[in-house]
Parts: sequence; C-alpha cells; structure tokens
Amino acid sequence: MSNNIRIERYESIIFDLISSAISNQIYDSTIKLATVHYVKLSKDKSIAKIYISCYDKTMITKILKKINAASGFFRTVLAKNLNLRKVPAVVFLNDESIDKIDEINSLLEQIKGNK
Repeated sequence: MSNNIRIERYESIIFDLISSAISNQIYDSTIKLATVHYVKLSKDKSIAKIYISCYDKTMITKILKKINAASGFFRTVLAKNLNLRKVPAVVFLNDESIDKIDEINSLLEQIKGNK
C-alpha cells in the first residue's frame, strides 16, 4: 500500500475520531460548536492539522483557544484508537475555505448584477 493512501486512510480515521470526541466526549459547550472539516496529516505522521469552523464566525477565536488547550485530550483519544508507533501532535486551525467560497459567491453575484 502506498504511503499516500495510508496517510489518507489515517486522515479519515482521525477525522472520525475527533468529530466523535467533540460531539460525544466533550462537555464544554464552546468546543461543541466546532465542526471538523478536514484533517491534514504530515508525511511523517507527526502532526495532524485539524481544520475546524463554526456557524457563529465571531466565536472561532475563542473555540480555537479552548480546543487547542484540550489538544492533549484529543491526542489521548487518537492514542487509544490508532495503531501508530508515535501518536501525532494535534493542532486545530480555522478552516478559512468557507469564507473564501462566500467571498467568491458574492463577487459572482456582483458580476451578474452588472450585466
């Protein structure tokens, strides 16, 4: 099995584990607002970048602060469920792709309005 396929498989498993942990194992209502969009695992599997967003854009900074403070908990969840020699460090980041999509859509609407 090629390394890229293996990494994609681990990214998918990490996505499921983190999403499940947020909805079922976390009691902090602020962290529960987070939605995992995708996971990017480094080639050496040492860092898992987890991109999140939330419905209320004003809360994302607060959520990122709290969820990164709880990264040890999420790493423990991964350690219990992944068959890896070394569990990756977990870093939560803001998924800005949705903001970009909204920006592009509004530009397209402006272009339509000018015609």
